Amino acid sequence: MHVRPSREHPARRFGRAAVIGAGIAGLLTARALAGVFEEITVFERDHLPSDPRPRRGVPQGRHAHALQARGLEIFSELFPGLRQQLHAAGAPVVDFCQDARLQLPGGAARPMPSGILIQPVSRPLLETAVRTRVAALPGVRIRDGCTVTGLLTDSAARQVTGVHLTHRAPGSRVRTPAVHQAELVVDAGGRASHLPDWLVALGLPRVAGTTVDARVGYASRRYRTGRVPAASWRALFEPPQPPGHTRGCFALHIEDHQLLVTLQGAADDHPPTDDDGFHAFARSLHSDLATVLAILEPHSSAVRYARTANRRTYYHRLSPWPDGLLVLGDAACVFNPVYAQGMTVAAVEARALRDLLVRHRGHDLTGFARRFQHRLARITAWPWAMATLTDRGWPTGEPSPATVRAACWYLRRWQERIPHDPRMFEDFVRVANMLAGPATLVRPRHLARALAPAPCLRRDPRRARPETVPANTPTSEET
Repeated sequence: MHVRPSREHPARRFGRAAVIGAGIAGLLTARALAGVFEEITVFERDHLPSDPRPRRGVPQGRHAHALQARGLEIFSELFPGLRQQLHAAGAPVVDFCQDARLQLPGGAARPMPSGILIQPVSRPLLETAVRTRVAALPGVRIRDGCTVTGLLTDSAARQVTGVHLTHRAPGSRVRTPAVHQAELVVDAGGRASHLPDWLVALGLPRVAGTTVDARVGYASRRYRTGRVPAASWRALFEPPQPPGHTRGCFALHIEDHQLLVTLQGAADDHPPTDDDGFHAFARSLHSDLATVLAILEPHSSAVRYARTANRRTYYHRLSPWPDGLLVLGDAACVFNPVYAQGMTVAAVEARALRDLLVRHRGHDLTGFARRFQHRLARITAWPWAMATLTDRGWPTGEPSPATVRAACWYLRRWQERIPHDPRMFEDFVRVANMLAGPATLVRPRHLARALAPAPCLRRDPRRARPETVPANTPTSEET
């Protein structure tokens, strides 16, 4: 039984915590631990830049990113004023249903105000802004050039007591080994996490997991837009749709008057990176992207990325689970980046960690790690289901389960109706932005609409030519 701390007997803070990885998940974790632990050290393998630019440890850093609506809410709660800071740097908040376009094979919905706010922003700018905030927190230290190589434990390997690491100074190839003692270790090392091997080295079984790979590949490029946007939208989302529409894109107006374009191809239909091939791929899409690009000046060459498989590792099923060890973010459950869930899920996890730790103050951490991993499994369950449902719909050479075929059929029926039904459009966007659960999609009203005969689908006239937005047109952030 937990006893609520009182003013007469204030709860003590925990001692030292170590966080592996200074990406978004690691920084959010450090924010969650601040004020609950006396000292938090974040270890990052890369040498971190002082200004917003891509780094080796974030291979997706050159590709399109946007804070989903629920993620934006939590980031704003954990870092007050961050939304305004990013806006001042050139990355304003936009209303998804009014300022963004969701392009589907049957057309795009008419713009309408919804209050569902997202924030398109480059990954380097977002990470730099958040890292600066975290580094300024009392008791938090970020050590770059440090690679964690294993876990310290007690003699029975039941309690994690710190980490083994090596440190490399900038410009040096020499790695100096060290150990760091900690009461809590959190692995937020992303897709590159070595935790399964470290647990085996402690004598624990190999942790099980599931991988669902839609074989998606990216190619991204930046364009100069000037102060007047070249299109009627500030963000364009055209997701690939199984089984036949393998191509899609993200296109986001970001800071420095740039349009960041990420072309996507599923089922190995990957976009090329040469100029002619990149623009030919854009012309094959349903949206007006190619028309917009034709009047813009490229600001970078195209870069490729193809490690996009969904992977869920069942740490909550591993027994015994050592005390003093947590794993979250992409290190525990990684999603196909097409669905833009990763940063939002990491934010939900970090807030849950903070809330659980606050309630746990005044007690030791025995059993806490196992309870948190079970909580994390519940947090990731429905984002995982939503991401993998679509990705299981791509042809693999083997018959898909009947449940997958039925769910993909129903989702296609939904998407056929979105351009013609504002309520279905808004509710779909709410689910996609993690403001509502998947049960929203099977409400009686929506179920009846989805199962009714398909409406007459008309060509979207906005595909013919982009609309120029006047220079004085305000964004939703300004209104």
